[in-house]
Amino acid sequence: MVATGVSSSYPVLLLGSGMNGPDDLLYSDADGTVLVGEHTDGHIARIGGAAGFERLPQVVGEAEGFAQVGGVTYVADQVDNRVVALTAAGGVQTLIQLQPDPNGLNLDGISSDAKGTGLVVPDSPHGTVLFVDTAGHITGQVNGFSRPAGVSVDPQGGYLVADENAGAIFAIPPGANRPTRLAGNLPGADDAVRDVDGHLLVILPERGTLRDVTSGVDVAAGLRNPQGLGFDGAQNVLVTESDNGRLDLVVKTFAVQVPAGVVQLVPGQTVCFGVLRGPGFTAPVIVNEIVGGVPLVDPADGTVGEVLPSRCNLPACMITLVLSSSAGIEYAHFTYRD
Repeated sequence: MVATGVSSSYPVLLLGSGMNGPDDLLYSDADGTVLVGEHTDGHIARIGGAAGFERLPQVVGEAEGFAQVGGVTYVADQVDNRVVALTAAGGVQTLIQLQPDPNGLNLDGISSDAKGTGLVVPDSPHGTVLFVDTAGHITGQVNGFSRPAGVSVDPQGGYLVADENAGAIFAIPPGANRPTRLAGNLPGADDAVRDVDGHLLVILPERGTLRDVTSGVDVAAGLRNPQGLGFDGAQNVLVTESDNGRLDLVVKTFAVQVPAGVVQLVPGQTVCFGVLRGPGFTAPVIVNEIVGGVPLVDPADGTVGEVLPSRCNLPACMITLVLSSSAGIEYAHFTYRD
């Protein structure tokens, strides 16, 4: 489904809607699902996978940034200026409590560190970025920010920090104790990431844009209060629209399109699925795995593939597709019955 109201030279798809102030997000390479923090009511939505859309049992005061370390999911709770761990019992446990801001402008985005062994936590109201281990101990600190709102691992080394009040993107080079300014004139910069081509991307909530700072052009405009930013498994761009209550996907490489609803089949009938390609993406796409069926035709350098579903003796059965290309992996699911 197309994300209406968004303008871009790339296809923009609607992945999820009906959320309450969706904010930061976290993509799972393991199954292609996306966690989205619902800032308004503290719920955590999971989009994709077999369920399509569900909410986790845990509730956080104001769910903001996410990180995963050692199989544990950590969430930034803005209202209480703390980071919590989601527990297996369906609750939350405080990892680190920071000093709250009287005006409630507390921490925002967080990230795992470059080694995947700890967390990077911008203490936004106090202008500092903290390095925190999984026991809740502060192991390092970088000062010199105005309001660091979002942090991500820079694939070129170190970290990227979006400074909301400074309207700038900073880098923390490996081993450095001071930030380096990379770009400015970015009012309200909330999150920043770097893609595989080395381009810096940033979301500007007030302008409603996803901007490529490196090339100086907007990747997408018309977004209503964009708040979360990240990549899926094929380097497409995930972005939330807080005021629209939805999660969008900017297709820069390829996405899989499958039938909606429950497909009525006769035994032995095959099903076609589509590959939506971003402008200029011509790399072959192949089927890595199909759960619940047999692959018949790879999309290759085209836009259509074919699968033979297994016999279904239930009211509805599910097919899971895992497709890959040079850009990475994409997941898709559809249901059917014989």
